[in-house]
Amino acid sequence: MYNHEVTGDAISTFRIRLFDMICALSTALDLLDPALGSHQKRTCLIAVHIARSMGLEDEDYQDVFGAAIFHDIGAIGLIDRLSMLDFEEQDAHTHARMGAQLLSRFPGFYRYAPLVNCHHVQWQNGEGEYHDGRKVPLMSHLIYLADRIEVLAQGKDNILGAAPSIVAQICAAKGRKFHPMFVDAFCQTAQQESFWLDIFSKNLDRILMDLAPFDNIDLNMEQMLQFAQFFALVIDSRSHFTATHSAGVAITAESIARNLGMSEQECIKLRMAGYLHDLGKLAIPSELIERQGKLDQCEMARIRSHSYLTLDILSMIKGLEDVAEWAACHHERLDGSGYPYHRKGADLSLGARIVAVADVYTALTEQRPYRSGLEPEAVLAMLDEQQRQGKLDPLVINALRSNLATIEAARIQAQRQESLDLVEFWQMAHQSLIATV
Repeated sequence: MYNHEVTGDAISTFRIRLFDMICALSTALDLLDPALGSHQKRTCLIAVHIARSMGLEDEDYQDVFGAAIFHDIGAIGLIDRLSMLDFEEQDAHTHARMGAQLLSRFPGFYRYAPLVNCHHVQWQNGEGEYHDGRKVPLMSHLIYLADRIEVLAQGKDNILGAAPSIVAQICAAKGRKFHPMFVDAFCQTAQQESFWLDIFSKNLDRILMDLAPFDNIDLNMEQMLQFAQFFALVIDSRSHFTATHSAGVAITAESIARNLGMSEQECIKLRMAGYLHDLGKLAIPSELIERQGKLDQCEMARIRSHSYLTLDILSMIKGLEDVAEWAACHHERLDGSGYPYHRKGADLSLGARIVAVADVYTALTEQRPYRSGLEPEAVLAMLDEQQRQGKLDPLVINALRSNLATIEAARIQAQRQESLDLVEFWQMAHQSLIATV
């Protein structure tokens, strides 16, 4: 996985802040359940406030920040995410293990996987130094404490008034659930009103950016492509029905762009747009995404919000404006009949037109659990019909047609690899659901 080749020019001319990417992914994950709000970001803020008060070494501080902001990423495959909000949680280690699996697949996040894997291990007077026969990273205990503080703080209209009760509940579990060293540091930090007010500030992202240990670290094009593929893995891991779709759209869009003679940077950006185009679907209920039958008007209206949400999330990343626009406009049509902006003609960039064709082509050719994929020539005939109706760009369709065999082979290979990457994740999710029945 992540074996892309990118030219030196592309690497040197395109850089994005790591913090922007991390914050966008955390926001996307929060879309899975509105009841969770900004749980991961607030947990991260609590953890780093405590870490700063303790004067942790830079490496430990970075590990706490990165692991905390992604600590619940493994819950994406579980049916009942709300169980994580219960202070007396049960079987919380399942989503922790799944999260560690996902993070270990991205080189940039591999270091956070052990901390996430153990972020629900209780201290139990020292017994929590080991879990499943392995030593627990000390910072995992800090993340667990921060997670439980955030859960207790949720929904409080007067957080300063509720603070003494929260502190008392945490102190009552000192040495049993929570590492005494971190509880003591929390009690000191909790005396500051600003600590509690920061947690529910409307400027949460700005506060986190000020505290981030890597806000000035840039990603080159190769790393950006890896990050986009990681996004796709998270998106596709949610449903067997649309699994590997993002990978297929990504390689198809990039291949069309190359056939049109676009620059190396534009081709790589189009691959990124393909990986990211369905990011907003994290906010759509799984039952709608996996529905085999026809959706009613209200359900379809809900589905149509996903491309808008894709742009809303990606707009947080400065320097990715074109990628965000291409990804968000994959359901727009040249005659204005698409959504969510009903743009037409000259208002649709070439990149957006390419992703639109790549999305339709991939959706119709790929295998789904409820139907077989269509033959490429049959899909081309359907694309030609949409071209005659004034919906899709003939230039883009012809670029697909002229290199069809190569593009189709690349699509199949990309989706096959994505499928292999998802198998272990789904197996663990399936075992978890069986255990909770």
